[in-house]
Amino acid sequence: MSHTSAILAASLSWDDAATAALLPSKRRVIVQNESMAWQNLSQLGADAEGYTMPSPWRRTYRQNGKTIEVPRRGKRIPPPNRLLEIHGLAGAIGEQLGLAWTAEQDVQRFVATRGERGPGHQRLIQRALAELAGHFVLGAAHSLANLTLRLLLLNTQASVQLCKAYKVPEFPPGADDRTVWPTLNDRMIKAMTRAATSSANRFMVAAATAVNDLHGGTAFAALSQRRGLDYHRRRPQSIEHVSPRKDVMTHGPAVSTFTMPAPALEPEADPDAVHQVVIDALEPLRSTMHTIRLLLPKAIRAEGITYVFG
Repeated sequence: MSHTSAILAASLSWDDAATAALLPSKRRVIVQNESMAWQNLSQLGADAEGYTMPSPWRRTYRQNGKTIEVPRRGKRIPPPNRLLEIHGLAGAIGEQLGLAWTAEQDVQRFVATRGERGPGHQRLIQRALAELAGHFVLGAAHSLANLTLRLLLLNTQASVQLCKAYKVPEFPPGADDRTVWPTLNDRMIKAMTRAATSSANRFMVAAATAVNDLHGGTAFAALSQRRGLDYHRRRPQSIEHVSPRKDVMTHGPAVSTFTMPAPALEPEADPDAVHQVVIDALEPLRSTMHTIRLLLPKAIRAEGITYVFG
């Protein structure tokens, strides 16, 4: 019986032969590796939860070719299913990063073959692929912040701070209520920073700082701004048109003026610029994920919780 623990798609295309024949010049292998590592964390959630519980018998775990002795009784039992949720969320984040990587690889393929199609077609599809990659980058970033929040909830003092900041009695594992899945914004950064500081857990402080640095970086801000333009405001068209953003009609006390514009392309429709915004944000996300993945086991163990992974 086979079991898939992680997955990456080389392309969004169904044409495997065409995908294999055109390899992108920048493979971004470290992004691939980070995606797989995070996806694999979701395979450990049930074990992580079970190992925190006292046991009357000897337990061992194999990791990197070594046998690890699991304590029969840890110093502290965490709230039930919290580690399970953290691991499950980690797997989802890994898949989001992987999908961002896949879409970006296809952008490179589309750029490499731009001579085969007209400029309007090129702009339309290249931008769509880049925006898709950006969608998954932003999704992974917001999910990473929520994973860090749930890591902080393992600490009693930090948990009190976060529940107070968001005016919720708790962040129950498995809940889909929007109130317990906050948006990554200044409010969330402020709440997590205060909670991490109150925890006296230096690894939690480092994790919250990493998310703060990601959110405060120019690359994330640019991608978030672009997403706002495309989702909430007026997304630029990929073709020339005569409905510009500037006024064509003005009314005065005695005279009304109408100016007929010529067909023009909006500067924000530049597909290479959109692609670059995504590229610039992809590496900071990957780097932050790597940092938090290494901090995760240390932060959990610092809380006196039995944790044998990492």
